[in-house]
Amino acid sequence: MLVCVTLVAAAGWVFTKNALAEFTPHTFLAIRFSLAALLLAILCWSELKRTSQAQFIRAFGTGILLGLTLLMWILALDQSDSIGEGAFIVSLTVVFVPLIGRLFFGDDLTTGLLLALIPAVSGLALLSLNVDENQALIFSFERAHLLFLLSTIGFALHVTFTSKLFTKKNGPSISAMPLATIQLAAIGLVATISALMTETWPAEISAMSWFWVLCSAVIATSLRFALQTKALIHLNPSHATMIFMLEPVWVGILGALFLAERMTENQVLGCVLIFSALVVYRAPAFLTFWRRKSAVF
Repeated sequence: MLVCVTLVAAAGWVFTKNALAEFTPHTFLAIRFSLAALLLAILCWSELKRTSQAQFIRAFGTGILLGLTLLMWILALDQSDSIGEGAFIVSLTVVFVPLIGRLFFGDDLTTGLLLALIPAVSGLALLSLNVDENQALIFSFERAHLLFLLSTIGFALHVTFTSKLFTKKNGPSISAMPLATIQLAAIGLVATISALMTETWPAEISAMSWFWVLCSAVIATSLRFALQTKALIHLNPSHATMIFMLEPVWVGILGALFLAERMTENQVLGCVLIFSALVVYRAPAFLTFWRRKSAVF
């Protein structure tokens, strides 16, 4: 299921980039997540009606947090020339989750995490390395890079709080579908308010752009968030972030195939270093899983 989630999530980057050719960023988000919330609400209406006030407040609160994060993410995507580059930055959610867990819940930090920070920071540095008109190397951390990095911290906060707040020992439990529905509705509300305050309706929207919006709402949002939320409930925060590990790879491949994107050598090396940071951090978990699997056979 996790592999399917990463592939669906990666397709969402392509759907969104295509839709942004005509839609303004926050207007697109408002339509995408409102439609997705409505679709899930229809599918899980009976469960949704049984949601307690405490469950609703927690779900809506984490949804607001995710909505604010997505406002930054969509602006970064709109301004970026490479969805693959952005996806690798966002993949650092894996590294930020335990740091957030330590800050808010006193979770222990592992040696693997500390080692992973070295290639992670090096990769980010390479992504910001450019050549000026005199062919000299300069560091220029673009606005899109900064927005992607800030959204990464926001995603890590969302993963951590969703995982912590909706376990049986930490609060009232709630099934995946109602939780995803409430969170998506909260995101739609946040995006709608922002769109009304900062944007105007596009002058002209083609049928193909509406097609990309529908793909984003149905496939990349409703289906993806239902599966992802279910995984977050049943896994601890660090293990849950395994969902994101393959996503940047898929995004890079899909960006090259469908958007004709190409990365520079520095960008490719930076992405490789970031992915190696994910591997270094998750290596102990992979080894433990492999040993248990080998013991069974």
